Amino acid sequence: MSNNKWSEQKIDQLLSQVPKQQDTRSKAEVLKRLQQDSRLAEGKLKKRKIWLPPAVAVAALITLTLLGATLLNQPNSELQNAFDSSAESESSADMDRVTSEESKMSIPEKATDESAEGSATINSTSDKETSETEMAKSAEAPVESLLTSAYSSDVENHTVFKIGLVSQDALVVPVSFLIPNDQIQQDFGNETPNTLQLYEKYAADINEEDLGFTDYHPYKGTFEIDQDQLVHRLPKEHDYDLASAALYSYDLSLQFTFEGFTQINHQNEDGSQAEFDQVGQKTPTVLTNGLYKTAVYPYTDPSGQVYMVPSLSEPYNNALDALVALKTPPNDFFANVVPMSVTYTVEEIQGVFHIKFSKPLELNSLSQEQTAQMIESFVLTGATFDVQIQLDNVIEEQWIGINFTQPLEQPVGLNKYSW
Repeated sequence: MSNNKWSEQKIDQLLSQVPKQQDTRSKAEVLKRLQQDSRLAEGKLKKRKIWLPPAVAVAALITLTLLGATLLNQPNSELQNAFDSSAESESSADMDRVTSEESKMSIPEKATDESAEGSATINSTSDKETSETEMAKSAEAPVESLLTSAYSSDVENHTVFKIGLVSQDALVVPVSFLIPNDQIQQDFGNETPNTLQLYEKYAADINEEDLGFTDYHPYKGTFEIDQDQLVHRLPKEHDYDLASAALYSYDLSLQFTFEGFTQINHQNEDGSQAEFDQVGQKTPTVLTNGLYKTAVYPYTDPSGQVYMVPSLSEPYNNALDALVALKTPPNDFFANVVPMSVTYTVEEIQGVFHIKFSKPLELNSLSQEQTAQMIESFVLTGATFDVQIQLDNVIEEQWIGINFTQPLEQPVGLNKYSW
């Protein structure tokens, strides 16, 4: 804005001082002058071709775009200002033509208001519908997005490669890699590989650190099959006996990796019995083949990833005791999987363990993650005893594909990963 301040009186004073222009020529002189002008000579007038230079056309397009945005976003009082400003800025004839076309295309103020209101209503409705759709999708989330275990539907056309990985907290986590059968056939032909063959083929390819685990595999030494047993021939230099925690991780990782065998014998390279600093002669590791007879809890690793982990340090004599124990995790690594407000009893009926909630349980009243972890803990704990679980007094008959009117399916592997 200019800093010069002019009063109306001063402006009138200056205008009065401007000399007046007078034309003293007669009409005859003016007519004679016009007749002598060659530009006014008679002849066929050429039709002027009306065209818009490219630059003017581009400018017109930009003006239309900016003006349209202004019309849609400014209130009525500002719309008129926008038109006035646009009209003042158009000085050339070509731009006047463009402005004329814009005027024809302009939306009346009332219509603009109604359009804006309608747009806001549509957007609000659309947002509401989108939110409701997302909520519906969340309520019907696919099983694989919530359940961490591998079930029969997951392993169609796949082979399960199980392995015990060691977390940054020194906890051994059972993991199930789902390898496509095409890959298995390419690597093994028509042979069905056992767990040792799977381990020797694929263990070295696992980037454990990228998954949030420590670099633990492959094992030092070599393995041999002796009927239904394995022999682990250890080199002189290994760190499996550095401490009791290292020995514990070693035994648990073997337990989660080599199903299908009864035990693992530990020998030196010369065939003599291996001795560990912590225990002397290392006794064979007895393999339970998934029958851990313990409770299974959710464990969150330092990266925030949740895994279901059997608490092998707390074995139980029967499934009933293990299922009741889920109310109280044994250490700080495992989460309390059953909400404090939820109570239940356990009863075995014809070989199926029924978990009956004291009050009708509405699963949708809990978070989906918490519900999924609770269900999996019940099912996986039962699986460590090779028994089926059924949940009673649940309001929903179906939830993310799970049918609560019958015993729940046992998984084929814990903590699935695609290969």
